[in-house]
Parts: sequence; structure tokens; C-alpha cells
Amino acid sequence: MTFALVVTITSCKKTINMKDSADFVGDPADYFLPMQLGKYATYRLDSLNFVQFGTVDLTTSYLAKDSVEQSFTDGSNRQAWLVTRYLSDLSGSSWTPSQTYTVTPSIQQVAMTENNLRYIKLASPVAEGFTWAGNSALPYNPFQDFFDYSDAEHISLGDWTYMYQNVAQPFTAGTTKYDSTVTVIAANDSSNVPILDPKSFASKTYWAETYAKHIGLVYRRTQLWEYQPPTPNGSQTGYKIGFEVTMTLIDHN
Repeated sequence: MTFALVVTITSCKKTINMKDSADFVGDPADYFLPMQLGKYATYRLDSLNFVQFGTVDLTTSYLAKDSVEQSFTDGSNRQAWLVTRYLSDLSGSSWTPSQTYTVTPSIQQVAMTENNLRYIKLASPVAEGFTWAGNSALPYNPFQDFFDYSDAEHISLGDWTYMYQNVAQPFTAGTTKYDSTVTVIAANDSSNVPILDPKSFASKTYWAETYAKHIGLVYRRTQLWEYQPPTPNGSQTGYKIGFEVTMTLIDHN
């Protein structure tokens, strides 16, 4: 199963005066895919899933192209944009529509809604250490239709705190170096990882996205999985549920 989830660290809230802060580097929309008709970004998408009843790790690789295709006014009278994601094998010879999502950018924040889930991907001010509740609009256990998670970090995503790191710093994604980027750390937590004790529960929660100025997302790393140990009587072997997704920008206009 491929996810275009296009999420825990806890830190003190940082109060920043936008006018006085030397760290403030622009509006959040400056770092998102430019919302203009015809704009696109193409990624290599590597998706790790657990097959054969969670006993085998399987990585599948695709190309994913996000294309800005429509502008409209939302229910709050704000300009919003419809983005279509197309998928292809690594040859890029044939593209198939996979899903759509909407983006509502402003000088305060960039909101993205996909699969009826609304995320605040970027917020103002874009400054080192600034935090916000990026998942505050998510329902309880938003992935329950796909995975039977038990870790609270994978169920109560609305409690996550997003934080900016490496503001206005260079970043290399794939073979390309971008001069001015910002990284959003949305989640970073683990238990018994690497799995040194296969008789104990393990969990990995990591979600980070790096955005380049005037380009948008250039790299994403998402890990949301759990390991359930074998039952004491041996009736059930150890197994994993969840997913990992890595996206790396390879082309844009």
C-alpha cells in the first residue's frame, strides 16, 4: 500500500517577535510548492510496507508528480488550490492519477488537506525553534482504517508538536543541493529500536519534511510502525504493522 501522506517531540513554546527576530526569513508560503497553475514537482517515492503477515519488509519505488491544476474559493472565502498526484514506475513513461489534495496558503500558515485529513504544514514565523500544533485538526486515530496501532504516538496525532530546525540552511536531497531550506520536525520518538529484544514491543515514530525556498518540499522521511512480539505460547510469531515513506525531489518547474 502506498501512502502519499502529503507527523513526537515535546519542546517549550518559543515566543518570537517577527519584526525584531533576525531568524525570521519570510512567509511560510515561500517554502511551499508555488501555487500557480501548471507548477509541478516530481519525486522518487520509496515505500516500505510489511507483507506476509508482517514478517517481511518490502520496499516499492515509484515516481510521484504533484501538479497544481485548479484554483478555487473555499468555504471560508479563501483562495485554495487543487493538486493532483500522478504515479509512475521509475521509467516515468506512463502516469496515472493517484489522488488529489488541496492547499490553502497564507502569510500565517500553509494548510493541506488530503484523504479528508487537514495538516498545518508550515506556520508563521519561519524561525528557528518555532513550534505549532500542526495536527490539531486531525481526528483520534486517523489511520485506523489501515493499521491497528496501539502506540499512543500513532493514535493521538493531534497532540504532536511541529518545530522548525535549520532555518535558511542548505540541504542536499538526492544529488541536488538547495541553498535556503527549512526542516519541519513533526515527530521523533522510538522504543526498542533497533529491535535488540525480539520478545518485547517496539515502535518507531518519525516525521520530518524539508522545504526549499520558492521550490517546496524537497525531502520527506516518515516512519510510523510497530512491532508486536511473539505470543508466549508460540501461537503467533513476531510481526510489524505500519509503513515508511521517503520522498526525494528529482525535478520541478
